[in-house]
Amino acid sequence: MQTPALADTDRAERLAQTLLRHAPPCHPDAGFFAAVLGKRLALGDLGGCGLTPQELDGLLARLFPGAAPAELRAQRAALAAPVLDAEQAAFKRMLRGLLQAWSVPAADITAWVTGVLAHACLRPDHLWRDLGLSGREDVTALLARHYPGLVARNVGNLRWKQFLAYAAYERAGLAPAQAPGCPACEDYGVCYPQPLQ
Repeated sequence: MQTPALADTDRAERLAQTLLRHAPPCHPDAGFFAAVLGKRLALGDLGGCGLTPQELDGLLARLFPGAAPAELRAQRAALAAPVLDAEQAAFKRMLRGLLQAWSVPAADITAWVTGVLAHACLRPDHLWRDLGLSGREDVTALLARHYPGLVARNVGNLRWKQFLAYAAYERAGLAPAQAPGCPACEDYGVCYPQPLQ
């Protein structure tokens, strides 16, 4: 018998594959968005993808036209914006500003990537795992496609959520701080062995 986490992972992969059958061939971001949506659908939390209903509709029409798994139809009908506390909302605005400032101008899909990343950094898991990706290298490839100048700034090879949080606070003229979800992460002590001052 599968554990609940393994069952969710299998379900997320099946949902992602269903979406990918409708994607344009060889689109560099189709796998990323299919993984994100598959994971959020499997968890029953489509709103956790970080996109507004209008953004989600635009993304589905652009990358997965005709895809309509039952989970997607049901959760899309009930989709509402997640409720954020003041700290989360402020952090999300700062991170969106950072990502928009470093985005590749010609990539029209980048705004959706920005929305997904900014919301994922609020949760207490590794960024790659939260997004439903297979490892840190997938996040690196995604960031390099959409924010190459920002990726080049990570000279200390920090974990991406940690680096993005530091860079967002720095851009806002504030002292370095962790993303709101970081303190609840299992590896918090690895990323932050010393308390931030």
